[in-house]
Amino acid sequence: MKHSRSKLLLLILLLSLAVNLFLVGGIVYRVAFQPEFGPRPLPRNVSWIVRDLSQDRQQELQPLLESNRQESESLRREMFNAQRRINELMASSNFDSEELNLAFTQLRNSGIDYQAMSHQQTVDILSRLTEDERKLAQEFLQRRGPRSGNSERGPRPPKPPERD
Repeated sequence: MKHSRSKLLLLILLLSLAVNLFLVGGIVYRVAFQPEFGPRPLPRNVSWIVRDLSQDRQQELQPLLESNRQESESLRREMFNAQRRINELMASSNFDSEELNLAFTQLRNSGIDYQAMSHQQTVDILSRLTEDERKLAQEFLQRRGPRSGNSERGPRPPKPPERD
């Protein structure tokens, strides 16, 4: 009787250990591989800053956003061209490591230039917002869950077509 009781206790302990390991593993997996658990990165363009503002306020800021988009086009084109050049060099039958290093340097530099310009545009737009509007932008970055573009105020306004 004592022998079967200890087997039962051992079985219950093993089952408890298995359930706990399964739950801990699931939590670790979600934290490591689910994007909503990490800090939200800044989106690639500055339109996120105004997405939760009223339609009227968005319309007021639209000329600035359009100007920023036009300003960023040449730098984005530089990055795309540098990436295209890297792809060509990597696939070339006459592999040239020096040329590839130069292309990577060009891509890195154009990326840094684009990032600096994007950060300056962010500062420019935020400086035109009220404190409450800046809080809305900050809340957007802190939001968890699906990032489909819908906010509590309803669907986003249609985006202007992007040009490459």
